Amino acid sequence: MTRSLRVSVIVNNFNYERYVGAAVESALAQDHPDVEVVVVDDGSTDGSTEVIAGFGDRIVPVLKPNGGQGSAFNAGFAAASGDVVIFLDADDRLAPHAASRVAQVFAEQPALASVQYRLDVIDGQGHSIGTARPRRTGVLPSGDLARHVIRFRSYHWQPTTGNAYAASALRKILPLPEGRYRIEADAYVAELIPFCGPMRGLDDVLSEYRVHGANNYRGATPDAAFFRKKIARIEEGHALVVAHAPELGWPDVPSSPDAALDAAFMGFRLASLRLDPANHPAQHDRRMRLGLRGAYAALANRQLGGAKARSARAAWLVAVAVAPSAAARRLIGRWTPDVR
Repeated sequence: MTRSLRVSVIVNNFNYERYVGAAVESALAQDHPDVEVVVVDDGSTDGSTEVIAGFGDRIVPVLKPNGGQGSAFNAGFAAASGDVVIFLDADDRLAPHAASRVAQVFAEQPALASVQYRLDVIDGQGHSIGTARPRRTGVLPSGDLARHVIRFRSYHWQPTTGNAYAASALRKILPLPEGRYRIEADAYVAELIPFCGPMRGLDDVLSEYRVHGANNYRGATPDAAFFRKKIARIEEGHALVVAHAPELGWPDVPSSPDAALDAAFMGFRLASLRLDPANHPAQHDRRMRLGLRGAYAALANRQLGGAKARSARAAWLVAVAVAPSAAARRLIGRWTPDVR
């Protein structure tokens, strides 16, 4: 049955001439017998299209005007014919057995909406830096997560290249809104995929995640503006779930993320409040309430790690809430626990 599952690898590229060839080569080198490689170029202005053209009829090229990552996801999925879909960022690479491993899992569990796996972190030259994302095993969740997400809002989700999706699940939530998701299209999918069916987390390292200084998440300073942006993103993501979860069979999502036990969300709000109370977006927030409720949320959510890790999060939240201003700033600058 594994052999009957076609895997579509959709490489999404914008101005990654120096990396896109390696990404496509890794997709073409899969040991699974039925792999389709779709390469979407999102209006690159470097030499990417020449690199892509060099692969000839071994790939399905999709060359489009620049519209952002969300538009690349939509265009690639529209051109794909696989039962299983992997979105591969053009600066990353797949392990040779990635497609066969995820096809095996989907064949064993046909109801799955998605499979997550670990990533080997590599540098700009393609060398492993000796760590994985996530570092620890047993972190990626498995099972029906919708009820968990309704209660805790967040769960551990992997960036683009660390996921494989059932095409049938993606059809329920794509196309995505392109204007809003010029970047971070993986966040859109991560918000909604738990409501499309069960998920499976693997400890296998099936892809390489390149850190090269130009990644979207790199270079952000954890100041008050950073935390306000995090808060806004979470509120937008929750609004997305509120809008779409009922049509996916989950009508009971609370209207506000405040109702969820989201330790990361409360941590971001607490950091924003302590760093810049005058411009904090939720003027009703009180630091002790955020600290204590956040600590409870951290201890209650078993997907945030073992007892020691959850206790550390809880202690950080309480400490930031009660510490004098200067000490709170030091705590925030040293570590802000996120869901991942």
